[in-house]
Amino acid sequence: MHRKPWTTRTALITTAAMTTGSAAGAAVDAAASHLGHPGLGIGQVATAITAVWMLEKLNSLIDDTK
Repeated sequence: MHRKPWTTRTALITTAAMTTGSAAGAAVDAAASHLGHPGLGIGQVATAITAVWMLEKLNSLIDDTK
């Protein structure tokens, strides 16, 4: 199976998705802690879901088909 090489585009999209996911996870953790439910692990779930969603959206938005 032929794979595309790792490009600057891929690195930027991945970095943006991970940064957004991390921010979302931190916000959810802070909200859960404020509500008195710390340590549920919901922040990690929010991080993963947001990062995958952003990766898909940015990948389709910045399509590199030629």
